[in-house]
Amino acid sequence: MGFSLAGYGGSLAFTATVPIGGPDITGRIVPSPLSASDSITTLGDPVLGTFVGWHSGDFHWQTGVSVNVPVGDYHEGDIANLSFNHWAADIYASGTWLNSATGLELSAATGITFNGEDTATRYKNGTDFHFEGTIDQHFSKAFDVGLVGYYYNQLTDDSGSGVPPVLGGFRGEVAAIGATAGYNFQVGKLPVSTRIKYYHEFDAKNRLEGDSVFLTVAMPLWVAGH
Repeated sequence: MGFSLAGYGGSLAFTATVPIGGPDITGRIVPSPLSASDSITTLGDPVLGTFVGWHSGDFHWQTGVSVNVPVGDYHEGDIANLSFNHWAADIYASGTWLNSATGLELSAATGITFNGEDTATRYKNGTDFHFEGTIDQHFSKAFDVGLVGYYYNQLTDDSGSGVPPVLGGFRGEVAAIGATAGYNFQVGKLPVSTRIKYYHEFDAKNRLEGDSVFLTVAMPLWVAGH
């Protein structure tokens, strides 16, 4: 849902995201040779957000904030949890250059995430920095294919009474590269955007490393005149 900010040259929008997923995790319990695995398909924490966007020719940019609301399905002690089970706020900015003649798109986004404490484990993750980039080719208004990647780096130490002393600050870091494809269509007057992304992570430090696939379906919360 969006509103024009004509006096400021921008548009205000509100977003709501409900994740549904099936994490499948297998790993070794360091420093022992034992391994552990877990999997689940469930609902995660909803994410509410708002942003202001601007446009000028082929350039589009926005800045905003999103909040993770810890009401998703969470099981204390399980390895595979989709819910974070803690409040988190992300402040971000993003920009896109989309060549209207060739359909080539270059996009980037960066932000800082501030994490609250997990009330079940008394563990608080440090503040995170993240950067995402996309090189995409639009073949039509409906279909596009491209490359994606991201970099994650924890800026501050983990804290809380649930942090084992042997872990120290336990700052995480990881990079990833992958591919994406998008398809847009309409249901009556309602525009719907779908996108699939695949990521392969590498160079992980103090966090899990693996492959992930995301499918997103986005549509307006409100359409003018309806």
